[in-house]
Amino acid sequence: MDNVPNAMARPKVLRDEVCMRALHARDARFDGVFFVAITSTGIYCRPVCPTRPARVEHRRFYESAAAAERAGYRPCLRCRPELAPGLALMDAVPRLARVAAHRIGAGALNGRAVADLAEEFGVSERHLRRALERELGVSPVELAQTHRLLLAKRLLADTSLSVTHIAFASGFQSLRRFNSVFRERYRLSPSAVRRMPRARATSAGPHAAAATPATDLVRLTLAYRPPFAWNELLELFARDAFAGAETVEHGRYGRTVCLDGQRGVVFAADRAPKAQVNIEVSASLVPVLMPLLARMRRLFDLDAEPNAVDAHLEQAGLGPLVAARRGVRIPGAFDGFEAALRVLLRGGLAARVVDALGEPFDTGLPR
Repeated sequence: MDNVPNAMARPKVLRDEVCMRALHARDARFDGVFFVAITSTGIYCRPVCPTRPARVEHRRFYESAAAAERAGYRPCLRCRPELAPGLALMDAVPRLARVAAHRIGAGALNGRAVADLAEEFGVSERHLRRALERELGVSPVELAQTHRLLLAKRLLADTSLSVTHIAFASGFQSLRRFNSVFRERYRLSPSAVRRMPRARATSAGPHAAAATPATDLVRLTLAYRPPFAWNELLELFARDAFAGAETVEHGRYGRTVCLDGQRGVVFAADRAPKAQVNIEVSASLVPVLMPLLARMRRLFDLDAEPNAVDAHLEQAGLGPLVAARRGVRIPGAFDGFEAALRVLLRGGLAARVVDALGEPFDTGLPR
């Protein structure tokens, strides 16, 4: 199993003893920050996995799911690493590797070569490969493959989408290739994951089930690290909402989406006890699900580490404000154009831009 140099087998910013303590405490603050692999079973888990911890000598710590899979481990079927919140890489890696990792996580290598991505950054393919190998311990292709497989595994467990739809939604270019890679990496067939009882296969509960014929919406969840001041975040979105394209009501955010030629709607609502945001996506957006989910994570700042942020704010003398509103996140934007528009326009002016430049379409949902 351990065919990766030991320097790559642990988080660069965390010592083994810290990981050990977090693992024994099942500390949710470290969920997604590192993964623990078990040499005796060949499986890797989240630090919050409810399974009884393995013996110390059988544990190996990895900074990412991709690094664990590169070493030959497969994801746990109980804690499901694909549901772990992401890691904000702001200070963890140099800029090139950070930006490349985010782009790859959003599907930048689906149907494209590493050379194409390197050209976008103005660097050589070799330089990009070396940057990711040095900082994350995996190649661009390996990182992309892990993202595809984990998304596919999640869709198999949490939706009733066909295996063909799942294969292409996860970034694979053919069903045959998907089946082959899935079997090789996870030692399971896609159909075997689908046959697993939902109660075991998902930790997201009944609301993470499939598309419902009545609304034609696919339901998924996005995990985050609590606390999360969801209502405060919605207040900001409501204040600056683009009328006609966005809506905020009854604790729920909704918007229309046009991404890579695919149109539809997406809704989001907090599921606080589970530290998850429930996402409902039009079935028409399934072909662009990977970049869409990446944008939704950025929109709600779901990869933030709020306890660390709150601690810094308290040290800066903002303790009373932090105590009153823990877990405040920075509202993001769906894309750069929207970010600029929010800064330049407010209220009625933004609505006029939507009316003038927006392309109306039938969402198929009640107004």
